[in-house]
Amino acid sequence: MALPRPAPARRVFRPARRVSWGTWIFVILVLLIAVGALGAFLTFMLPQRVAQLAQSEAGELQLARKGTGDVSTNVSHLWADISAKGSMSLSNAQLTQDLALANSAQKSADEALGHVQLAQSYIAQADGLPFQLHAAAFIATDRPALDHLDKALLASEKLIHAAILQLTLAQQVTADAQKIPTTLDPALNAHAWADAARASSALAEDLKPQQVSAAFADALLDPLWANWIDAMLAIATSAQQYSLAAAANQTQSAQQSAKTLAAARQQFAASFAAAQNGAAAWQAKTIQPLLDTVTRETTAGS
Repeated sequence: MALPRPAPARRVFRPARRVSWGTWIFVILVLLIAVGALGAFLTFMLPQRVAQLAQSEAGELQLARKGTGDVSTNVSHLWADISAKGSMSLSNAQLTQDLALANSAQKSADEALGHVQLAQSYIAQADGLPFQLHAAAFIATDRPALDHLDKALLASEKLIHAAILQLTLAQQVTADAQKIPTTLDPALNAHAWADAARASSALAEDLKPQQVSAAFADALLDPLWANWIDAMLAIATSAQQYSLAAAANQTQSAQQSAKTLAAARQQFAASFAAAQNGAAAWQAKTIQPLLDTVTRETTAGS
């Protein structure tokens, strides 16, 4: 027997609830407040923020320009001293003075670069502000100037770093060069073979790390000066062999070592003269292009 069909569910249609006037008034007030806030932001807050960033950026740009100009001047003076006849030709007093100038220039370059980077950050903030119809006027003029200053400082720091490496090495090498006439030669002339062997051994040990430092590309050191250091090391090595052979009464070996020592001394003098004479060519080839970059970019950023 079939079961009776269930009665269909009754559908009740309810009219949509009307939004009260209070709700409409609240919505309108919220919209008015939002529009007013946006208008206030565009009219007052946005221009004020742009003006603040422009003022801060202008101050940093001024400091960056002054700092870059000072660094450029110091770098030019520094390399005028070094490039005349090479860093190894400078007196100990001049080496100390130039090294102090290089360290001071390094500090000034770091400070100037900090001002450049801070000014660039202000420009980035101003450029990233929302709801701007056009970029702030100072961005178009100051951003290229900061790029030029940045390039000038990077070239300056490369030259300063090279100067510090060269001058530090020159202090060590020239001090070792003085040991030949003041310590090594008197011992050899007096036939104090033990003293001569010790002096030559100590000199050779000092020169080996300096020989490595002379090959550092960052030092921008003329390879002719590396040849001079090699010749000095050859003197120390030959003198040590000569002293040991003479102390052991090995006449033939001592005579051969004496000839090698004499040849090393000749090479030492010749390589020093060659390095001095080649200083101008090395400066024109390696240093002057960087100095030109510093001058050109500093002028463009001013």
